[in-house]
Amino acid sequence: MTVYWNAPTRPHDVQKQIALLEKVVALHYRGIVLAPDETLALRTPIKHALATHIPIVVVGTELGIDPASNLSYVLNDEVAGGRLAARRLGLILNGQGAVAIVGLDPKLKSMTLRDRSFEDTLASEFPRIRVIARRPGQASAAQEQETTGELLQSGTSLEALVALSADATRGAYYALIESNRAGVIHLIGFDQDLLPPIRNGGLDSVVAQDTFEIGRLAISQIDGRLHGAQVPDKLIVQPKLLTRENIDSPEMREVLTAHWWEGQ
Repeated sequence: MTVYWNAPTRPHDVQKQIALLEKVVALHYRGIVLAPDETLALRTPIKHALATHIPIVVVGTELGIDPASNLSYVLNDEVAGGRLAARRLGLILNGQGAVAIVGLDPKLKSMTLRDRSFEDTLASEFPRIRVIARRPGQASAAQEQETTGELLQSGTSLEALVALSADATRGAYYALIESNRAGVIHLIGFDQDLLPPIRNGGLDSVVAQDTFEIGRLAISQIDGRLHGAQVPDKLIVQPKLLTRENIDSPEMREVLTAHWWEGQ
């Protein structure tokens, strides 16, 4: 089975991702697994690819295209992820304090769901935790660092930061290091791009996608379609909360491995 896995090429480099997708379609690969950089920009290229009858599995975020005979989704449960982050925040702040959210990206449905779930859970379960600032996502970790740094220098008093993406997590961590407040202001991140600071307390925790399971299921979806089997239109995979206490556990080692293709 020949399958092309198209992960994000570079943060927000959506035109390059579209070019790669078009190249793969022209080369007649038998299946495509796509992790979109953006939602709207990928819709038309995906529709063109589907017209060639190549099975496609989209991971990470929905595109606003309904599942069809050659299109299915394997998605992280963003609602569950938002709840995990909110409940972790409630625990470490003892139910009260001020938090800022960085890395908001309305161009991805997954990010919108993630933020909404986080804020709804705070409002219903921890009403004494206030969201006092929100910052939009940036194109790179360096720009996220600059945005968070400006927030920290503004005099805004807060006890915690929640970073909604891998770049935002890395940028927020660097900004806290630069301002000598790593470990003083709690940082909860999303997506497992930055792990060592969890061990030393500079990063409290990360809501981690189970990328091993997502990758395994995506390849299984492609394989099923190529062999004429009925496959689900959409599969939802539960995220995990990665902390200093469980980062070296067998369960988390499997979540963090990149070797999801083994045994396929």
